[in-house]
Amino acid sequence: MTSSRPNPTDVAGALFDFALRPSQVQAADAVAAGQDTLAVLPTGSGKSAIYQVAGLARGGLTLVISPLIALQRDQLRSIAGRPYGDRTINAELLNSSQKVHERRETLARLEKGELDFVFLGPEQLSNAETRAAITNVTLFVVDEAHLVSEWGQEFRPEYLRLTDAIAEFGRPPVLALTATASPPVQADITRRLGMRDAQLVVADFDRPNISLSMRPTQPSKPEARAVDDRCVDVLIQHDTPALVYALTHARCEALADRLRLDAFRSAPYHGGMTAAARAQVQDDFFAGKLDVVVATSAFGMGIDKPDIRTVVHAGVPASIDDYYQEIGRAGRDGEPAVAVLVHDPRTIRIPRLLAARTHLGEETVHLVVDAVENSPRQATLTELTASAGVPAHAVERVVNELVELGFVGVTGSGHHRVVECEQELTPPAELADQLVDLDRRRQAVLTSRIEAARGYAESTRCRRAELLAYFGENYTPPCENCDNDRAAHTTEHQRADVSGGAPVHHRLWGDGQLLSQDEHELLVYFPSVGYKHLTASTISSGILQPR
Repeated sequence: MTSSRPNPTDVAGALFDFALRPSQVQAADAVAAGQDTLAVLPTGSGKSAIYQVAGLARGGLTLVISPLIALQRDQLRSIAGRPYGDRTINAELLNSSQKVHERRETLARLEKGELDFVFLGPEQLSNAETRAAITNVTLFVVDEAHLVSEWGQEFRPEYLRLTDAIAEFGRPPVLALTATASPPVQADITRRLGMRDAQLVVADFDRPNISLSMRPTQPSKPEARAVDDRCVDVLIQHDTPALVYALTHARCEALADRLRLDAFRSAPYHGGMTAAARAQVQDDFFAGKLDVVVATSAFGMGIDKPDIRTVVHAGVPASIDDYYQEIGRAGRDGEPAVAVLVHDPRTIRIPRLLAARTHLGEETVHLVVDAVENSPRQATLTELTASAGVPAHAVERVVNELVELGFVGVTGSGHHRVVECEQELTPPAELADQLVDLDRRRQAVLTSRIEAARGYAESTRCRRAELLAYFGENYTPPCENCDNDRAAHTTEHQRADVSGGAPVHHRLWGDGQLLSQDEHELLVYFPSVGYKHLTASTISSGILQPR
């Protein structure tokens, strides 16, 4: 039977004055044909065009789940009112920033089937009124999909309940979009979203116009001053506009102050600032009123400023996933840009400390499980927190794990969410032990991600090959556009192909995936313990074997 739906390529021709890239076409074709699809495309490669084209090709309503209100607004501006055939495209937002009458109008248009696209945060799907108004969903889009993964940039528990919403809306095709997902994160995304036989589209991760380098600090100086001095040196030597990523709110403030003393128009940006203050910094940066924004990873998601020339990291980030996405904000216009990692070994304690804060501990897990077991069939998170006598974030973490394991359900939003226990938690002690094991595994992987980022900073091999290997992409060095290649540190044995993707088995850690190798070192990901740098002798000794 022939489909009457328009071809995605024809839709793109009617919408844009440019042709889609092959990766965009591949993803849009798969989604338009009704196939679940995960598209991992570098920052600036046009992920939004995929759902715009596929959504119009499928007809009906496209729901776009997006984590930030600022990002939702950008996405709305890119499609609302755009001419398409003999009509214009109808799109709306649905979020907490709307006034009451605006929300009512959007819900009314949804009920009448007047909208082509709706952009909303995942927490909106916990609202019964919202879910009742949504009908005829033909495409379910999860933007910044790495947020659904526990190994992603900043895990968002609201994303855990998207599978329920997908089922409630009649199981439309799911399109997951992200700019940063290593193979383990890709697998986690498809699993947590319940995607069926997902088409995986991974575009070339290489951004050859971005020069990669590391600049060490002077260890004789105090840590903060050493990092700040080196960051200033780097910015003096390179062009602006520039982004500097710092590890804490305090470092953002201090370094922005220091840069102002050096005649840079600079401002901090972090989660401790008011929403209005953050919006002002963002607007000023876009308008060219600022040379430098010093930010935590809170800045930049979905932000499209094409002329950023320099990205500096004031210390090793928590993972290469974070690092890749953040440097990807440079040079989106295709012109030369630089990414400089300022490395002081002393700063590694900060991401380690942040990772350690996510550790629950055996006693905490048992207390929360007991509180759930002894509570009524329905209890709010606030009630469970009071009953367990542990911090609210710990209760939320354990409840999220119980939701994923299928022991409890959750309705509502925020701390007023209601936990519904559908079955007996028997035996609770055994279940708590299972959660403790999961927590230990998560800590091992988080620690390994930090060590992988430090390994990248301290590597003497081609940085592009190192970076791309982490994402499972083969690259033959040298790139001649990184500090190690320019300094001729790369010897012949280091120029060997960095090939990855092969499944392997370790005697102690079980199954894994080889990401990169040379004559001396291997980088392997093991689900049980995370990322591990191993000597090449582990193969000849039989400790690590192909499978």
